Amino acid sequence: MECFEVFSNAKMIFQIGGNLGKSVQNMLDEANQRVAKVEINQAMEWINDGDTVFVDVRSNESIRQSCIIQGAVPAERGMIEFYADQEHSLGKSELKPEKRIVLYCTAGGQAALAGATLLDMGYANVVNLGSFQAWKDAGGPVEDV
Repeated sequence: MECFEVFSNAKMIFQIGGNLGKSVQNMLDEANQRVAKVEINQAMEWINDGDTVFVDVRSNESIRQSCIIQGAVPAERGMIEFYADQEHSLGKSELKPEKRIVLYCTAGGQAALAGATLLDMGYANVVNLGSFQAWKDAGGPVEDV
């Protein structure tokens, strides 16, 4: 494999004849191995227990076009690191490492990736609910934003 250094402040390296790191499928597979999945009926038991925070990692636009799980914290996946860091100015006080964090998105992939990030940041009890639509279809409580 040949590598060429390209002049820039970041000193980017381009590979010739090889892949550049992991594919999204590899990343999803790894995240799904690390982040436990939770069944909807189990998550419904946690909705008002005081120990659980539901986190919607869909885009703000997606949330505005539908609704969210009752009491959920909107936290776009692209900002999850900032929202989860309690010492950062964008940190969300609802996201506490000692709480059970239930992540969901449109289909489950973004939630898995966000869950892996939270585990990397020291959150210990993180689960993936998967699809918001499945929650709605099962009669889970929702609210407008």
